[in-house]
Amino acid sequence: MLRGSPTQSLPTRGRGTFLIRAKIMTEQIALEVAEQEFERFADCMDINVDTTKLDQEDLAAFNKIKYRLLKVMQSGALIINENGEAVYTPQRPNSKSKDAITFHERTGASLMAMDGKKKGHDVAKTYAILADMCRVHPSTFAGLAGQDIKVCEGIFALLMD
Repeated sequence: MLRGSPTQSLPTRGRGTFLIRAKIMTEQIALEVAEQEFERFADCMDINVDTTKLDQEDLAAFNKIKYRLLKVMQSGALIINENGEAVYTPQRPNSKSKDAITFHERTGASLMAMDGKKKGHDVAKTYAILADMCRVHPSTFAGLAGQDIKVCEGIFALLMD
């Protein structure tokens, strides 16, 4: 979770100083706890986390997603609720939505949500499925920036596998 916005003065080359604003992420849970929560999430959502049969490309993609989610869990922005569902609270200042997003299990209706989208509109189809799974409007995801959308897309990738 973002903690404060300390300001720091840095020297410049002959032009005085300029101010930067630093965002500090503080760890709220240990990596081991985040890993246990990730395993609980995977178990509850029937996500196969056995990497022994993955090729190098798939293994790299899985590890990238897992690493991102573990880091966000450590910060407290991503939690796994009592039902084993991922609950993410957007952190980026330029993301339009700041409300927590709960990722429920996908259903047949989740997949059907993309039926009304035009051929070739793959991102719109993805956000339609995400919106149904999270019980929010698709514009929620369109308004996310940076890490916020990457986290949501990572959770989506795990849930859709």
